[in-house]
Amino acid sequence: MSDSIIVLETIANQQDIAAVGAMLNDYNTEQGLVYNPQSLAVFIRNNDTGRVIAGLKGSTHWEWLRIKLLAVHKSARNKGFGTQLLNAAEKEAIDRGCKFAFVDTYSFQALPFYKKCGYEVFGELPEYPSGHSRFFLRKTLVNTSPTDKN
Repeated sequence: MSDSIIVLETIANQQDIAAVGAMLNDYNTEQGLVYNPQSLAVFIRNNDTGRVIAGLKGSTHWEWLRIKLLAVHKSARNKGFGTQLLNAAEKEAIDRGCKFAFVDTYSFQALPFYKKCGYEVFGELPEYPSGHSRFFLRKTLVNTSPTDKN
């Protein structure tokens, strides 16, 4: 397109970002894949103060649970709160029709935790950030293989 220019912006206009998202969504819809994620959030609050001491933010779409954030305050770690959050999110995802879950984490964050909870690594991005790796994990929430009736 000779009447087009490339513009690099460090702070993008939200309308332009929305336009790009709409283009991708239109293309996906043409392929028969409507992107309509439902938000999901689970929190654990301190009984006395009501303050959030742990939380999970994610979404569900296309039969998948996507875990975007999971954090437990340092004073509340190693008490099972992360597992409780994950279990609650997975249960809600199954209730919404999800069969799988995915998450990413770093080598310095929660890789052992997710593995302990049944997640399997399917990808690694080494040296992101330098000296560390970013890991991509998935878990089957609902058995999708046909059952043996013999």
